Amino acid sequence: MNRHLRYAGFCLVTLISFGCATAPETVYVTEAQQVTTQALEPVNLDSIALRQDLKSRFSRQLSPDMTDELMNDIQAQLANTKRFTKVLMNASDQETYIIEPRIENLNSFESPLNMDPTRKQVTFKARVRLDVKFMNTKGQIELVKSYSDDRKLDTKIPRKENMAFEKKQEFFKRAVTVGFRAAADRLGTGFNPSYEMGSISRINGRIAYIQINTSKIRKVPKKQQAIEVVDDDNRVLASLGELQIEDGSVSGRYFEKGGSSLKEGMKVRARVNAMLLD
Repeated sequence: MNRHLRYAGFCLVTLISFGCATAPETVYVTEAQQVTTQALEPVNLDSIALRQDLKSRFSRQLSPDMTDELMNDIQAQLANTKRFTKVLMNASDQETYIIEPRIENLNSFESPLNMDPTRKQVTFKARVRLDVKFMNTKGQIELVKSYSDDRKLDTKIPRKENMAFEKKQEFFKRAVTVGFRAAADRLGTGFNPSYEMGSISRINGRIAYIQINTSKIRKVPKKQQAIEVVDDDNRVLASLGELQIEDGSVSGRYFEKGGSSLKEGMKVRARVNAMLLD
């Protein structure tokens, strides 16, 4: 049953992507279109900063022992977005994306209830974020984008009651957990592969020189970099390998498809990851 459902889902995606299940050839996106498919690369989830937040800044609201539980929940939510092949915990692979959960603020306050003088309202607020960072082959780490979420939980208790620490901790935990889930969902929605467009500026033997904006290409792990020469209908004519990336240009050995011949001025597209949303 599950196998049939998966097959049906694949057919539906095919219909949406290509317009017709019996289309004779793949229709590629143009530079004005956005690719919204699954990201191919795994992503690494790092707990060091979150553990430090809980241990030093927010130990009075949450226990540092909650780090692993929160990380497991974030890992599951990121996997549920279906944008990453794997979500790895505290992996050390170089040249990859790293997601760091952080807690920015936790606070609570009480306020009277005008309609009920025998009770009061206790409000718990949490602001969390997920930092997406890129680590290059030299181990240098750069912030790419952050996805934040603000959560507020209210509860009513007797006016003379002092809420126990354990109860407060439970509300903070709920607020932080829901906040991280929402941030993870937005991160998955925003982590979409797309294309940077360029053109062939020169050909020397089997080496093609490409004029293109390389700022985003540099932030794609080498094993995931894909640069292709396409025609006016965005059909792939050749792919480039052994890439050398400079500021504003890329060179690489090209491999034709279907006997196509390359020449200067041809259009090139490079796969990048566009971080959408705030």
